[in-house]
Amino acid sequence: MNDYQLGVKLRRQILADFERGISSDVRRYQALLSDFCGDNELLLLPALKHLVQTAAFQEAVAERPPLPSETQLNLRLQQELDALFAPALCLRMAEVLRGLLGLAPDGQAIPSDLQDEPTAVVDTPVHSNSGVVAVLSFIAGVLVVGVVGALTWLVLLNRSMTPSTATAPALVSEPEPTQTEPEPATSEPKLDPAQLQLNQAIETVRQLYDDISLGNTAAAKQLFSPQAADQFDPAFFSQFQRVAVDNLQEISRDGSKVTLQGVVTFVYPDGTSQAESRSFTVDTASQPGLITASSFDQVVSPRR
Repeated sequence: MNDYQLGVKLRRQILADFERGISSDVRRYQALLSDFCGDNELLLLPALKHLVQTAAFQEAVAERPPLPSETQLNLRLQQELDALFAPALCLRMAEVLRGLLGLAPDGQAIPSDLQDEPTAVVDTPVHSNSGVVAVLSFIAGVLVVGVVGALTWLVLLNRSMTPSTATAPALVSEPEPTQTEPEPATSEPKLDPAQLQLNQAIETVRQLYDDISLGNTAAAKQLFSPQAADQFDPAFFSQFQRVAVDNLQEISRDGSKVTLQGVVTFVYPDGTSQAESRSFTVDTASQPGLITASSFDQVVSPRR
């Protein structure tokens, strides 16, 4: 399965959910993407999981019908990815987005076996057309047989009139055309290990705050070590309606451990919010990564 087909597969799932009346859920789509991705698509998983939780994606899924095939929506989703992920990864995600939105692959027509929406069938009688086709086919067959028979008779007549001493010219067989081998497909760009570690670290921190915001305490505990547990106390986060992290940037690296700095936004039930900068140290030796340390830096925006 290539990147475009992966996007088509996700689109089919979303449209099927729509037909069955199943509401869109970020956690469900993230779990489905983990199942969809084979060895060749694992590098795309962090970007895919981020994609389905963006506001642009949620708005597109909420439309009726969902996921309209719009170039403007494609551009908006691509910009969401370009702001966080490496160019090589975004290049592959561009094909995923085209499949997701039902657009043709770059520079090609939409393959008939990948079209996720059935073509409407016009209910008109076809018996008369079938009869005409059958008659025309019969007439064509009669004409072909007649022409072949006439040519054969002329060849035999010509041979009978040729003197027996004449030597028939040797038939020179024309060389069969050489079939051109298809050019090998250009290998997909591969991300270097350092970029993969960074993507994994960013995805770990984002997933932690997603779990905290959704109240998935058990899932959140799997993403930080006991040494960092005091920084993610469930009782502290219960006072907020929602928490989110953005603008994650690498500030240092030590082997498999990547230290990031980002902005955490706390949204209170009354609608006010406060933002603070915080650092995270993520050990990428495990899958998923494990946050081993985190500390407060400063208040970026006071509560208002």
